Amino acid sequence: MLRFFAFTCCLGPLLAGCSSAEITGEMTGPLMRPGQDCLSCHSEGAGRGAPTWSAAGTVYADAEARAEAGLPHVEVLLTTAEGTLLEKLVTNAAGNFYTATPLPAGFRVGLQYQGERIDMPCAPPAGLCNACHKQPPIGAAPGRIYVPQGRDPNRAPFDCSGF
Repeated sequence: MLRFFAFTCCLGPLLAGCSSAEITGEMTGPLMRPGQDCLSCHSEGAGRGAPTWSAAGTVYADAEARAEAGLPHVEVLLTTAEGTLLEKLVTNAAGNFYTATPLPAGFRVGLQYQGERIDMPCAPPAGLCNACHKQPPIGAAPGRIYVPQGRDPNRAPFDCSGF
């Protein structure tokens, strides 16, 4: 039994392509692995047998939240570059969201929570949200994906011109 536990918790995720130290949540299902790059397994050609999604991620209360502290009931708004709503998702108990809706180039992302909204200042390069929005973040990401109430008033607005 101990060997099975060691394999499942330590070696199993590595073989599945999930090498982050943030192995939390369920091993499969909608609540699995909050904070990890969902599309590393949930993309066409990943060879994992997982459903294929066009966008997926986890929403948190602030940019430095722990992986297991995802926030439920947040609306994730996916729009065209012109602002036409493509899909409204709602985060689950783990803070996770995902969709298979085809997303056009230049699509935009916004979050709405408790009457406030925050929009990603630039069009994301793809729908693999947690690939950049993690701890530590990649590129210009400010850390985790977070709700408007998690904004740091001391942080300068992001400049999209170099993105």
